[in-house]
Order: sequence, then structure tokens, then C-alpha cells
Amino acid sequence: MNLLSNNYSSGHNFLHTTTAHRNSSPSWSSIIRAKNVLKSGYTWRAGSGNSSFWYTNWSSLGLLGTHVPYVDIHDLHLTVKDVFTIGGQHTQLLYTILPTDIADVINDTHLNFNASIDDAYIWSHNSNGVYTTNSGYSLILSQSETLNYNNSSWSWIWRLKIREKYKFFLWLACQNVVPTLSLLNHRNMVNLAICSRCGDHEESFFHCVRDCRFSSIIWHKIDFSSPIGLVERRNSLPPFHYLSRRTVVDLETLQPHVP
Repeated sequence: MNLLSNNYSSGHNFLHTTTAHRNSSPSWSSIIRAKNVLKSGYTWRAGSGNSSFWYTNWSSLGLLGTHVPYVDIHDLHLTVKDVFTIGGQHTQLLYTILPTDIADVINDTHLNFNASIDDAYIWSHNSNGVYTTNSGYSLILSQSETLNYNNSSWSWIWRLKIREKYKFFLWLACQNVVPTLSLLNHRNMVNLAICSRCGDHEESFFHCVRDCRFSSIIWHKIDFSSPIGLVERRNSLPPFHYLSRRTVVDLETLQPHVP
């Protein structure tokens, strides 16, 4: 992780890295996507207070510099500690005029500083402030209710009484990383994305398992001619919503007849 962070970002500024570089490795791209989900689990902890008052996300308000038309030149280099050591109203000596509601939040905030440690972002879902995979996974599950689909866990896949290769295929579908020609072409691994069986359309996941005329033959053989029956929602949900346990079991029984 440290190696990748130092290679693709500024190391300690990892949390502020918003997108992966065009030539980033798949591992780093995945880390960035996960980081953007988990970022809400971090909070700013006051240490020396030397963080920029305007351009550090030290409060729940975000970057304060984005809430004003401009930051007065007298205020540009203010640190959090500079403002919070002012007696009375913290914002009273600022030359920059803050919106009233934001100024009220700042004036009601109390911070304790410790000159022996640096300001830092800590993981708020562990008592020791350290991120763990388990706590991160728990946070993602807790947020899943706000997503557009219901299945936030794929543990049911591994409990299916089917061959391991089918479980793995379903897991790839859940991750939306089935190595179709469309995906491989997008990653510059093959030149063409056209289906090698029918030669008519791009080989996307749905085309491969459902829409290709050769695939539809299999669905008819198992008396499941409208595979998932949600054609009108085909682009609104992740691929695993189009896969049913019945389908997988039927494919298991059909295996001897599939080339």
C-alpha cells in the first residue's frame, strides 16, 4: 500500500487523491474507488493545529475556502490554531466574511491542541483510530441501504451446492469483472470487442450470457427463454441481479450438453 501510494500520489495526501491516473495499475484503481467510499469514515484530529484553516478539511463543513467568494490576503496563511486561540468569537478577527451559519458552527466548535503531535485524519470506526479491513467492510455494509440495489453481500454464492467454477463465475459477475471481449478491449488487452460467436454485436456481459443468439439457444433448452425477465431494467442494476440460483442449478444439469 505504501509503495503504491508513494508511486501514484503524494503519500500522506492519499485521502485527497480523487481519481486514479490513466496508466494506474488495476490494484491502485481499485484502492482509489474503495477509498472514495470509505473516506466518510475518517475524521480530522487536532494535534499541533498547524493545518490550513481554509484549505484543510478539518471540520464537518468541508474546505472553508470553497464557501466564500475569495479569501482575504490577510487570512490566507491562517492555521486552525491561529483562529481557535482567539478569545471570544473565533471568527471575529477574520478579514474574510463567512456565511452566518458557517461562522456560527465555527464559533460553537471547541478544539484542544497538542504541540507534540501532528494534525491527522483518524478512522472513527475504531476506538484506536486505526483502519482495519473488518471495520471498513462493516461501514460499506451499513451504507448499502442507500445504494440502488439490495444485495450488499455475496456470501450466498459460496453456499450454493454447485461446482466451484460456477461459484467463481457468479462472483466475477457480482464484481462486474467477467473477462468479456468488451472489458478486455476497454483495458487495451484485445483489439476488437465484437462477439466471436455471432460476430454481430459487442461482447458485453449481457450479450454473452443472454442476448447472443447462441446463448438464447441454451436458455430455450432449459425452458427459461426470458432469462431473468427484467429486460427493461437491464442497465439499471449490477449484473448479479440478472443471475438466479435456479439458473445456475439448471446450467449445472445442462453441463454435459454445453460445448
